[in-house]
Amino acid sequence: MKMNYDEARQYIKEASKAGIRPGLSCMRELCRRLENPQDDLKIIHIAGTNGKGSTAAYLSSIFGVNGYLTGRYVSPTVFCYEECIQYEDMDGVHYIDKDLLTELIGEVAEAAEAMVKDGWQHPTTFELETAVSFLAFCRWQCRVVILEAGMGGREDATNVVSHVLASVITPVGLDHMAWLGDTIAEIAGEKAGIIKAKGKVISFQTEPAARAVITSVCRKKQAELTEVSEEDMSLLSMDENGCVFSYCGENYRTGMTGIYQMKNASLAIGVCRSLKEEFPLEPERIMVGVKEAYWRGRLERVCTDPLIYVDGAHNESGARALADSLKELLKGRKIHGVMGVFRDKEYEKIVSIMSPLLTDIVAVPAPGKRGLPAADLKAVWEREKDVPAESADSVEKGLKKAIIKCESGDAIVMFGSLSLLGELHWKNSGALLIGIM
Repeated sequence: MKMNYDEARQYIKEASKAGIRPGLSCMRELCRRLENPQDDLKIIHIAGTNGKGSTAAYLSSIFGVNGYLTGRYVSPTVFCYEECIQYEDMDGVHYIDKDLLTELIGEVAEAAEAMVKDGWQHPTTFELETAVSFLAFCRWQCRVVILEAGMGGREDATNVVSHVLASVITPVGLDHMAWLGDTIAEIAGEKAGIIKAKGKVISFQTEPAARAVITSVCRKKQAELTEVSEEDMSLLSMDENGCVFSYCGENYRTGMTGIYQMKNASLAIGVCRSLKEEFPLEPERIMVGVKEAYWRGRLERVCTDPLIYVDGAHNESGARALADSLKELLKGRKIHGVMGVFRDKEYEKIVSIMSPLLTDIVAVPAPGKRGLPAADLKAVWEREKDVPAESADSVEKGLKKAIIKCESGDAIVMFGSLSLLGELHWKNSGALLIGIM
């Protein structure tokens, strides 16, 4: 189907009206009509609640610096649409260009419209984008693809892949409960749906219930389980430039800061070690890949004067990880908060976790229909009597309010949803363009 770029983007946007529709039958039919491009790819499939993006970034960087052309599928995007489909090589990260994206959306749209004529439901936005990514990775001839599940795993559109080198499960927490279940065990069961019979599984779990479910599924499917444990890692130092940590007796440095980055990087290292026969990676180059990995919006310092960090903590476990890191990273500083969140998140728990750390807070609206109104979020914060709260009607105005209150030596932390970052103005370097006056 012939389209220009704007038409292609509009086609994807229109498909979003279908909303979220778990299940694989439609995705399998779409891929069949595209001649199953996913079957020509070697996949590292990642599911989990927190840390998927960072773990994928470490893996992509490690394989890239070792000379393997590595595809990566990212969802959701934050800064530009093209970041959803990318590849990494020894020269760094490259987003899909608009011409190729437009061509491939047209190809997928033609198959999708033929499905509708034959009585099928129209594929969802995520199904369309996933199919486009498969075509792109084949076009680029990627040696390996890092594929993030969008939500859950068992019925996620990404779970149509067959040539899976490893199934990776990051820590499971309470999120997307309307779709995945009310308990850690139920959610873990959905995430464990990506595990393949007699396949390799690398998992890092801090919740006993999640660990028990994943172990049980591996046993039933005769899958080879490698568990990454906190006992094998230790944080040696952490500052705004990253972490130095030890994992299984070897020292590594990350370029991303936060205690949780030690855990994400260790999980990625565990994956690489489990695949040493298929991909003989040099230990020194693994260290380089860990150091050079970069993933926007994960306790990212975006301004130094005033000192501003942004983090995508959007659920209970993410908020705990952020709080633990801030206690170490910003010790002794006053912290001014800016928070926006989606209405379907457990924002009251996030508020409870973050309130002991903050001097004050500005509530802002998260974008779109899912966004919780700033006034509603402010009302939640007002129940935390030790944290003065106010609201603003945009992310930019909220940040400016926090900046005005910021004195020398203070810091600002913006959190609640990665989508907030896309509302701000950025320089080409990635630094935040503030412009208060």
